[in-house]
Amino acid sequence: MIILGIDPGSVVTGFGLVEHQNRKNQLLKCGCIRPGNKLSFPQRLLYIYDHLLALVADSSPHEVALESVFYGANTQSLIKLCQARGAIVTALANSDLPIFEYSPREVKRAVVGRGGASKEQVQFMIQRLLGKEAVGQGFDATDAVAIALCHAHQKVAVQGPGIRQNKLAEKIEALKQGGREQSRFDEKLKEIGVSAKSRRRLNRRER
Repeated sequence: MIILGIDPGSVVTGFGLVEHQNRKNQLLKCGCIRPGNKLSFPQRLLYIYDHLLALVADSSPHEVALESVFYGANTQSLIKLCQARGAIVTALANSDLPIFEYSPREVKRAVVGRGGASKEQVQFMIQRLLGKEAVGQGFDATDAVAIALCHAHQKVAVQGPGIRQNKLAEKIEALKQGGREQSRFDEKLKEIGVSAKSRRRLNRRER
């Protein structure tokens, strides 16, 4: 099964194609869709829509994993992100692909072992698990690959019209997990052979 992970953005949209078979994952392709600052905002949305359709036609993924909206302090950025996601979801709906959605904390917990991991830690784990190709494409690409891996690991079905709704029970469970995330992160690093010195360095970076 080929999974397309997408990290939405109006300026940069990251994507990652991961083949999941027999509990093994292989990175097929990753990169970014960059509309460019010279385009007007409506033209950027059209650019993302067209290029995503072309990517889907070229790669023929079976399922799509998308990062859910997170709420930040900048209202204008949030509005633009939601509009970009609308263009992305419309392109995927026209491609008749099943869409799955995960929060940033879910993605980080699945890949790194802790929901509060930094982008550097996510990138480090992607490099160790799948190779250096994604790292050279920047954080937007590695985040998209991480979203695809999260779906490969969890396989959580979408609820409602293509959007996975957050539940109070999930939020409570996330709070409970907070105290155990550090040990999970260390365990994942040990599994892939990271030395104790490197583990301490990554933990200091997170703080």
